[in-house]
Amino acid sequence: MARRGENIRKRKDGRWEGRYIKVRTPEGKIQWGYIYGSAYAEVKQLLIRKKAEAGFYNLNSTHLTFEELAEVWLQSVRNSVKESTYAHYQYTLHKYLLPVLGSVQISAFDESFLEQSMQQIIVSPDALHKPLGWSSARECLSMLRRICKYAAHLRLIRPMELEVRLPKSAGKMPVPFSAEEQRQIYEFVQENPTPRRVGLLLGLELGLRIGEICGLQWGDFDLKLGILQINRTVSRISCGDGHTKVAIQTPKTRTSRREIPIPKPLLSMLKNLRGGRSNPTWFLSGNENKPVEPRCYRKSIKIYLKQASVRPVRPHVLRHTFATTCLQAGCDVKTLSDLLGHANANITLQRYVHSDMTRKRREINRIFSRPSGVHKG
Repeated sequence: MARRGENIRKRKDGRWEGRYIKVRTPEGKIQWGYIYGSAYAEVKQLLIRKKAEAGFYNLNSTHLTFEELAEVWLQSVRNSVKESTYAHYQYTLHKYLLPVLGSVQISAFDESFLEQSMQQIIVSPDALHKPLGWSSARECLSMLRRICKYAAHLRLIRPMELEVRLPKSAGKMPVPFSAEEQRQIYEFVQENPTPRRVGLLLGLELGLRIGEICGLQWGDFDLKLGILQINRTVSRISCGDGHTKVAIQTPKTRTSRREIPIPKPLLSMLKNLRGGRSNPTWFLSGNENKPVEPRCYRKSIKIYLKQASVRPVRPHVLRHTFATTCLQAGCDVKTLSDLLGHANANITLQRYVHSDMTRKRREINRIFSRPSGVHKG
């Protein structure tokens, strides 16, 4: 589909038309050149070629390397992303892209070269890192595309469409805790409901991410109304010099800042725990100085699950179990998406709506059930 500013339009006769600046007269007047094709993609590629021939892009006028370009791009996005996102960009760039592309002059870029370079990054024949999985490969390709788009915007290179075959996704969905395992976790917490143990239920019954649990302060709990506000998250991020630090930030996305109703049994536990703790007191650590960081709390969760005699799994399975339990109970996807703090319901559908046999059987019986006494003729 044509985008604003591309100078591409669909004509009444069904053909696509592209317009470019062919030449400027000494008086500054523009002489337009036109190209035509049967498809938008065809005209777009022809237009890029014509613009290059007309000198629209500074294809040979710079000795800028990919590393220099990437650093300029990083600075351009620094103020528009969270600190943790920026740190992750730095890590991906220096760990994967720069070892292969860093010293290459961008004037040498074309689709074939960049696609071959991406395959080299994915496979890592020089053992710079392990071969990349689907998720990491997708992140690298996305970053490379963004940097190339930025360079094209600056007219340093022509726009490029990169097509790279990514590794197959493992496709393994975490198995949620069974009803029996959930009962065992609840009983384990109930035996001695400390804040760290109750944190298990904040994941299991409210669907919180581990960083969100670590970021809770007692002031986030409205125990009179039975509502929890998610206002911040805690994570450990790279400083770019080989060191890391704990960062307290706003939640993952705008919709991650949300209010969640607290179930009555959990609310009762929280009221008993509150005591005289002040609003700025961190929920898990019990002091106002600093929160518990996720990597420490992950270790605690691993110990707690073992003590509760349930499977030793990643903490995210608590959140996954919450989503699965809500769906099996008939919760609609939009409400579940709001509870989980997803940017949109499509994310919820992609990540959590995977039908088990019980759900399939219930839906088939609901749709095709017949009143008693009705038989085939």
